[in-house]
Amino acid sequence: MRQLAIAAIALCITRAAFAQGGPPMITDDPGTPGPGKWENNVAIAFEHRSDETAYDLPAIDLNYGVGEHIQLTLQTAPVLLKRNDHGPIGGLGGTEAALKWRFLDQETSGFDMSMFPRGIFNVTQSSVRRGLAEDGTRFQIPFQIAKTYGRWHTDAEFGPRASTIGRSEWLYGIVAGYDVAKPTMLIAELHGTSRMNFTRDVLTLNVGLRHEFTENYILILSMGHELRSPDQPTALIGYFGMQFVY
Repeated sequence: MRQLAIAAIALCITRAAFAQGGPPMITDDPGTPGPGKWENNVAIAFEHRSDETAYDLPAIDLNYGVGEHIQLTLQTAPVLLKRNDHGPIGGLGGTEAALKWRFLDQETSGFDMSMFPRGIFNVTQSSVRRGLAEDGTRFQIPFQIAKTYGRWHTDAEFGPRASTIGRSEWLYGIVAGYDVAKPTMLIAELHGTSRMNFTRDVLTLNVGLRHEFTENYILILSMGHELRSPDQPTALIGYFGMQFVY
C-alpha cells in the first residue's frame, strides 16, 4: 500500500491534477488568504489510541496574507492527555511557525504550486517531559500542487522533514474534494510519513467536510484513522472547528 500511495502522489504531481487541503485535513494546499486578510482556524481536535487519548483544547491556526502569494502561519494548542493508567495532564503542545509562498498560479500556469517551510518547536520543555509534545526541533520544506476543475479540487504535497532528535522523514499527502452544493464540500485524504528510505511509514485515511455559513464563517470537520503505525497503536483522529476569514 505504501508504494501505491507514493505512486498516486507522484502521478498527481506530474499531471497537476485537481485540490483542497489545509484544515480540517492534514495535507496543506497552495492557497493563501490574500493581501491583508486573516484566515484563522479554531477547533477541538483529538487523537485516540488504545492506551491514551490526547485533546487539543483548542487547536489554534492563525494565517495572515502578505500580498497575493505569501502566507504567515502560527499554530499551537493547549493539550490535555489522558492515559489509561494515569489521570489527565495538561500543558502547551508544540508550536509551529511557517511561511507559505505560492510561486505558480492556475490562471497563468494551469495549476497552483507553493512551498511551505515550517519550524516546529517547544515553548516549554516541561511539555516534552510530560509527553505532551515531541522532543527536539523539526524543520520541514514540503511543496504543494493543486488544480480545480469544475466541482473537483485536488491537492498533493511532498517534502522532507528533519529533526534535531531522531531520524529525518518524508511527508506526503493527496487530497480530493467535491462540491456537493455551492456552500458544501466533501473531502477525502491519504496522508503519510516515512523514513527517508520509505519504510516504517505511518499512513492515515481521513475524510472531511467544509460548509460555508457565510464567506467569513466556515464549518470545518474531519475524522480519520491510521491504516498503519509501526511504532505504536493506530490512532483514531478527529477535528471539529470553525474557520474565520476577514
